[in-house]
Amino acid sequence: MKKTMLAGLLAALFAASGAAAMEPFTVEDVRVEGIQRVEAGTVFSYLPVKVGETMNDEKAAQVIKTLFATGFFKDVRIEVDGRVLIVVVQERPAIAQ
Repeated sequence: MKKTMLAGLLAALFAASGAAAMEPFTVEDVRVEGIQRVEAGTVFSYLPVKVGETMNDEKAAQVIKTLFATGFFKDVRIEVDGRVLIVVVQERPAIAQ
């Protein structure tokens, strides 16, 4: 319940923030930055947006919510460079065994 509320709050804050508003665009490429242990393919498999689809604030919030829900990341940001979607993540620390 707390995770759902937190993810919903983050998505709402992201979508409502004027600074985070983005012009819708067609995604020509997707890059993931900041991964260290998690495989890029794993991140791509969770992304709810693919090359050729339209990216907007709603989908950006969905990307953030979906990646947080995996439990792999303690921070997720969306950046845009032209028509390139950049997903910047910070992984949760590994637990020492």
